[in-house]
Amino acid sequence: MTKLKIQQNLSLKNAINFCNRLWKLEKDENYEFDFANLKLIEPFTMAYVANELKRFSTVHPQACRAINLENHSYAANMGLYKAFGLEHGKEAGKANSGSTYIPLTMLNVLEIQKEAELKEVHVGEALESKSYKIAQTLVHEQEGDLVDTLTFLIREIMLNIVEHSQSETIEYCAQYWPVKHLIEVAILDTGMGIQKSLSTNPCLDIKSEKDAMQLALKPYVSGKRYKGIEERKDFEWQNSGLGLYLATRICKNGGDFLIVSNDSGINLHSEGKSDIQCNYKGTALRLRMDTSKVSEYSHMLMRYSKEGSFIAKEYSGEYEIKPSLASTKLTRDFKSIED
Repeated sequence: MTKLKIQQNLSLKNAINFCNRLWKLEKDENYEFDFANLKLIEPFTMAYVANELKRFSTVHPQACRAINLENHSYAANMGLYKAFGLEHGKEAGKANSGSTYIPLTMLNVLEIQKEAELKEVHVGEALESKSYKIAQTLVHEQEGDLVDTLTFLIREIMLNIVEHSQSETIEYCAQYWPVKHLIEVAILDTGMGIQKSLSTNPCLDIKSEKDAMQLALKPYVSGKRYKGIEERKDFEWQNSGLGLYLATRICKNGGDFLIVSNDSGINLHSEGKSDIQCNYKGTALRLRMDTSKVSEYSHMLMRYSKEGSFIAKEYSGEYEIKPSLASTKLTRDFKSIED
């Protein structure tokens, strides 16, 4: 039997290293995961580890067991154990949201698409509504700059998953630490990753997942919209490749932005950039925001959009892609249209 101990502090570095080790283990008849030492865990690392343990147990059916789960109520309530098939804790997405956290929740992409079709709206509008409720639930506010910012970030990431990843599900969880002025949101999928998604754009030269991520974080880089493709100027949800760029700019304003795609990861923060080697299947993002610096969101969005347009022109020449209307809309803008 192969025995593995979950570390006391499941920090980002520890979580990535633990999951990388999983796929280097020698084949065995049984694998035992010991959670006795676990004390510190955050939304992203919890969701990331849960996904990798679930994938590992699928590759090794009937061979995995976990012990010493009883004293970890936070992990159980957040859906860690149920997420990878253990009969302990609450179902992922079934726990009542606490005052400052949202448990690991699964959204079915096909159901979202059917919902949008039934309501005769674009899937982006369906995700706008869901993102708005997530933001309100997390911060316990009905409106304002913080709700607008969270709604925008969550909507843009989830829309990317639906449009590009070919993932069957969207997974998310979050935590709000009011005293620290910190919010962390984790959004994950198990789709094809960024390199394969961007490979449909013939204008891009992509040699690796790392190259693809670096391109995806630039403004107006998209696998569906590029020079020579037909423009639909009247279509407000047409993908323009601006969402991820705006997300990075907003999060770096006192927080950080982490993205993992298959074997590579990038962490953008106020001090610069860190590269990560990993062995994930799909795409996983961590958005961390300093809530004390979220103010005048509409001005921030406008400034970063203009900044992105200027940067894009530097490497695209005369060809100009304008942002989709939706990528510069606030929650309050959608509400005014509905009214």
